[in-house]
Amino acid sequence: MMAYLIYNAVITTAFTAALPFLPLFFWKGQRFWAGFGQRLGFYPTDLQLAAAQSFRPIWIHAASVGEVRSAQVLTQKLKQLFPQRAIVLSAFTHTGNLTARQNPCVDRVLYLPLDLCWIARRALGAFEPAVLVFLETEVWPNLLREANRKGIPTILLSGRLSEKGFRSYSRFIWFFRQVFRFFSACGMQSEIDRQRMIRLGVAPQRVFITGNLKQAAILPDAERLASARESGRVAGDYLWVVGSSHRGEEEIALTVFKRLRNKFPGLRMVLAPRHPQRFAEVEKILVAGAVSFQKRSETDGNRPCDYDVMFLDTIGDLENFYSEADVAFVGGSLIDAGGHNLLEPARFAKPVLFGPFTSNVASLARSLRENGGGFEVRDADDLATRMTMLLSDGQIRKNAGEKAYEIASADSSVIENSLKLIATYLAAPGDRMAVTAC
Repeated sequence: MMAYLIYNAVITTAFTAALPFLPLFFWKGQRFWAGFGQRLGFYPTDLQLAAAQSFRPIWIHAASVGEVRSAQVLTQKLKQLFPQRAIVLSAFTHTGNLTARQNPCVDRVLYLPLDLCWIARRALGAFEPAVLVFLETEVWPNLLREANRKGIPTILLSGRLSEKGFRSYSRFIWFFRQVFRFFSACGMQSEIDRQRMIRLGVAPQRVFITGNLKQAAILPDAERLASARESGRVAGDYLWVVGSSHRGEEEIALTVFKRLRNKFPGLRMVLAPRHPQRFAEVEKILVAGAVSFQKRSETDGNRPCDYDVMFLDTIGDLENFYSEADVAFVGGSLIDAGGHNLLEPARFAKPVLFGPFTSNVASLARSLRENGGGFEVRDADDLATRMTMLLSDGQIRKNAGEKAYEIASADSSVIENSLKLIATYLAAPGDRMAVTAC
């Protein structure tokens, strides 16, 4: 197809042009060179499964940390339903790969190969999956095409298409109409997402509403959490967690924090940047902000008490701090990054604050605004006003947290719908594989 010829010519040229700069990428840190061989389709023998002539595995791809975590319950249920099949979980980012390794239901964790046709072909040959599942908006044209050529069903789950993303795909509709048609089935988060996918060329009978897998996470007992938090509370002691912050948001958070400390001297803040590569940059911001802080990597695991700010320069700890928070702010939303997972604090019954840029989580943001579990803030003044309201009145804070929890626990059918869609494409295999029990 001419569209694919153009696409492959462009990315092959870009790949070839980047080769002389490989030493620079290696010098820039582990997140660039980790799994480099796997990204080229070379997987260690102990990772490969196809050569064992066994049950073909289920391959799930989740781009980064949020998507990897959303696969937790799905992999658990798949292991229960198909114990004879190995589960392969791939991630694109280094942090996603590290998070995936914490999932006990996954048999193999790997880096997604680069989307060059010969690399995609080599990777599929190494694992020969029975089905290839993509989470959210992961679209890799050559991997989809090569899977289709090998007769491997490809499924999109928890699919979402923001207005911005839809416009981007529509600009190149001559290409993406062909790409999206390679999906055997698409399980979307909402009716809006379903209609957008159909407009991009997927046959209506292949597009379903399965829901958002991030809402399928195992929820803690909200009353138990609230009781535990209150039992350890010191009068006037509050914890504000700023999660998944982007460049430009840390300064706003610090400005608001210092303003709030005038009225709430017992307030502490946990600051968790979205991207690990920005840790050094954010540390400089904290130093310049003239606040006392401690890096999480240098603590013994206790929550902050002697410092104004706990700087979360680690991976995988944010959820634990959300569970202890009084109020949470989710970043990537005061600047135009589309917003991040609002459900993480909501599932711990915490009031959720977020900015106006929430295209990645539009339906969740709308639901939280409408039921009173979340509040949109537009700038530093607005954020300070909302924080003051929530910290000043324990009952308002508690009610908002309970409303947020209602949204997090709203959709119990997501896993059932997703499992049904996957099972439809899992033909009974003819031979066996020994896998590690979950």
